[in-house]
Amino acid sequence: MEDFGNIQKSDYYDRSCVEISLDALRHNFAEIRKVTAPGAGILAVVKADAYGHGAYETATTLLECGAAGLCLATIDEAVDLRRRGIKAPMMTLGFTDKSRYADAVRFDIEQSVYSYDIAKALSDEAVSQGKQIKVHIKLDTGMGRIGFATDGTGTEEIIRSCRLPGIIPYGVFSHFAVADTDDDSYTMKQYDAFMAQIKVLEDEGIVFEKKHICNSAGIMRFPQMHLDLVRAGIILYGLMPPGCPEPPVKLDLIPVMTWYAKVIHVKKIPAGATVSYGRHFTAERETEVATVGIGYADGLSRRLSNGFELVIDGEKCPIIGNVCMDMCMVDTTDMKVRPKVGDKVIVFGRERLADDLADRIGTINYEITCVVGKRVRRLYTGGNG
Repeated sequence: MEDFGNIQKSDYYDRSCVEISLDALRHNFAEIRKVTAPGAGILAVVKADAYGHGAYETATTLLECGAAGLCLATIDEAVDLRRRGIKAPMMTLGFTDKSRYADAVRFDIEQSVYSYDIAKALSDEAVSQGKQIKVHIKLDTGMGRIGFATDGTGTEEIIRSCRLPGIIPYGVFSHFAVADTDDDSYTMKQYDAFMAQIKVLEDEGIVFEKKHICNSAGIMRFPQMHLDLVRAGIILYGLMPPGCPEPPVKLDLIPVMTWYAKVIHVKKIPAGATVSYGRHFTAERETEVATVGIGYADGLSRRLSNGFELVIDGEKCPIIGNVCMDMCMVDTTDMKVRPKVGDKVIVFGRERLADDLADRIGTINYEITCVVGKRVRRLYTGGNG
């Protein structure tokens, strides 16, 4: 019986699957722990379904490894994990609509606060339920996205927010804009603004239990900025932030996700024949064409049409014609071993990084893993998933 990594063929998917290695995830967490300040807890960023890897499965594994808590993007992501039995601390990093504050309080989801109006509405909800809610004050130190200003104009509003009934000013955080580039001066400027604003608040009696600013690049490159917590994202999943300078201590990261597909048909076409919608590929010779059972509805971008190579039996085979919704075609004419129906196709993974796809279409590896479609089955190895 043919073995697809750790997945037996009988368990394989009929068209496509992604293998998620929980052993690789554990390995990456241990690597991150090695370079993290001993006093800094690691928040595992599992937003966007853990960058496409599956939030529940990755969250439970990372918490077993010692993660201090979880970071989500939306209240629905957090509530789903609560309903599935995860009791660990978790926070939403951005916007929650006021209509969902009842759930935030009810399910003990720590909230980001970046305006007095948000704090007041959360306070009112907490008081109405007879509870308290932990909040993390978000400071805008130069990202220009959300957060209280750190030029002094936001100080009074922060103080008023933190002193509301039902509000526990538990954390304060910000986000680096260019920690994954060599513009260290801007990162230092952000960090200095962050710490200066915290000092002003402490002088007013507002003291936070947890301070955090480092993302994946910050964890690797600025150990002096680890503070009480760090937020590990893309490096948990075995990928580097694109363009990130070499960190002082190199992490031995292993990609957690490998995307497999299958050859579903093989045939030959004569010179002059065209392939796929739009007829953008014309065979210059007799060409062997293998049809692969993945398309843009699975997350294989149409921008990979006509040239990007998929891997079959260790050989790179270029996509010919446009990627279709459910299929794509590759030129296998020059393969040393003739392909056959059922052969494994590698889109990305350990042998070929998601970065290759990202570079081809002008995006980043984060997007590549995030957009792998829901109909692509997730198969977990190295655990009970």
